This record gives sequence, structure tokens and C-alpha cells, in this order.
Amino acid sequence: MKKVLSKRWVRGSLDRSHESELWRKMQGGDPEALELIFKWHYPYLYDYGLKISRKPELVKDCIQDVFVHLWERRGRLSQVVSVRAYLMVSLRRLLFKKLQRAGLSEVREDVYPWEPFDGSFSPEDFLIYQERQAEERRIIREGILKIPPKLREALYLRTYQELSYSEIAHIMDISPQVARNYVSQAFGRLRLWVVEKLRQVHL
Repeated sequence: MKKVLSKRWVRGSLDRSHESELWRKMQGGDPEALELIFKWHYPYLYDYGLKISRKPELVKDCIQDVFVHLWERRGRLSQVVSVRAYLMVSLRRLLFKKLQRAGLSEVREDVYPWEPFDGSFSPEDFLIYQERQAEERRIIREGILKIPPKLREALYLRTYQELSYSEIAHIMDISPQVARNYVSQAFGRLRLWVVEKLRQVHL
């Protein structure tokens, strides 16, 4: 099984439109289908896991556990709308469980389920940050850090992970409309911050 879960993934090697077919093959016991799913989603899962825990080895172990569990239960799994959302939810829950077992009582999923560290959803995670001049990047960075955590998470999932509102809703356990509202509010807050700061700079 460990051989199947090789980390020699190639990002972009799988068209997401083929996920359903691969999922069905995996359910039928095809180890190559499982490996392709793993290769495609591993970088996204690893990046997302590091937003929950700053322990790389824990994140890697949890990703392995998710796929081992997936393989062991393959015959009992139903078809899913979004494979990535399913995997991210599974990883999220497993990380919370292990962090809580480790005695991190401050990790509360119902309030804000992220270990408090400076790296969570950093400005570098957002595509909108990439193509700006230095002064604008500084302002955007400040603005992103001003966004409330849950809005920032939704913005991250939308911009960096490129997920749909339904997928974001599934991962964050909210409705698609709330997910849309979170992203809209995050962009709105960021826009107001940037406009105001740029106005001050150019006065």
C-alpha cells in the first residue's frame, strides 16, 4: 500500500474533469487510479494542511492516513461531487482530531479551527498578491492580514485552491451562499483597505 502512495506526484498531471472516472476505478480496486488521485491532490492537501498545523510531518502522516483509509473503505464509498473537497474535509477532521488528542485544547472547530501562527493564510497564498508593484504588495499584505480569519480562509480556498462556492461550503461546513458572502466580504474589505491606503500614498 505504501508503494501505491508514492510522493512522485506531478502537479497538473490530471484533468479534474476525469476525477469521477478515476474515483469509480478506485472504488473498483484499481491502485493506479488511487495513485493518480494522490499525485494530483497531494500538493493542494499539503498546502492546506499547513494552514491548520505548522507541523509538516503531522500533515504528511495525516495525508497518508487519509489515503490509506480511503483505500481500505473503497468498496463502501459513494460517488462524490468533488474529490478534492472530500479529501480536504477528511484531512481537516483528522488533523483536528490529532491536535486535540495531543492536548491542544485551544483548537476549537466551532470557533476558529486553526493553530494560531503567523503563517496561516499568508498574503503570499493569494494570486491577487503576485502581480503588483512593491508599494501595492505591501498595502495588500497589510489588508489581507486585517481580514477576519474565516473570511481569509474562504478567500484562500477561492483564489489559491480555485474551488467552487459549493466546495468551499463543504469544507468549511457552511452553505454555498455563506461561502459566497465570505469571499465577497473578504474582497470588499481588501478593496476598501487598498483604495484608502493608495489614496493616502498619492496625496
